[in-house]
Amino acid sequence: MLYKRDFLTCKEADDWLRWLCEAGNVSWRQESFRIFGRDVMAPRRLAWCGDRGLNYRYTGIDHPAEGWPSELAALRERIQTFASQQFNFLLLNRYADGRDYMGWHRDDEVGCAGNIASLSLGARRRFRFESESSGSRQHIDLEHGSLLLFDGRQKHCLAKTARPTRERINLTFRLLNL
Repeated sequence: MLYKRDFLTCKEADDWLRWLCEAGNVSWRQESFRIFGRDVMAPRRLAWCGDRGLNYRYTGIDHPAEGWPSELAALRERIQTFASQQFNFLLLNRYADGRDYMGWHRDDEVGCAGNIASLSLGARRRFRFESESSGSRQHIDLEHGSLLLFDGRQKHCLAKTARPTRERINLTFRLLNL
């Protein structure tokens, strides 16, 4: 796991957050998925892009990629250089406030390879992860403009918080071998 607090300058992070929130730049969706026999709305909105023809399937839902917007392709190049790894798919999560979250999970679907590069924009939020060897739980407070490289097969979550927070967008660059 590698955490780079100031991967983007504050101005760059502000500009990216603004661009991602502007109408027409990203197609944000709220999905529902089936868990324990009932349909549940995802507690966040999401979007995705990636190499044309890729399909990232998780929670029983297909996420087919149709290419990269030029702005996100340039950001991907910068992150690939830093991470010394290629990425061919991007999943974006948009959290309106502290009530939106991502529960405990592993990104261990068939075809997932390498590390995930997680770029945080907006409100600081607590990222929790579980140690594979000891089972102990630890955390990192992800800051505006920070980048976290981690193995997605490690159990992790972005917990709810009662503390008032503003919006947060998380960009998770991934490598899929499908």
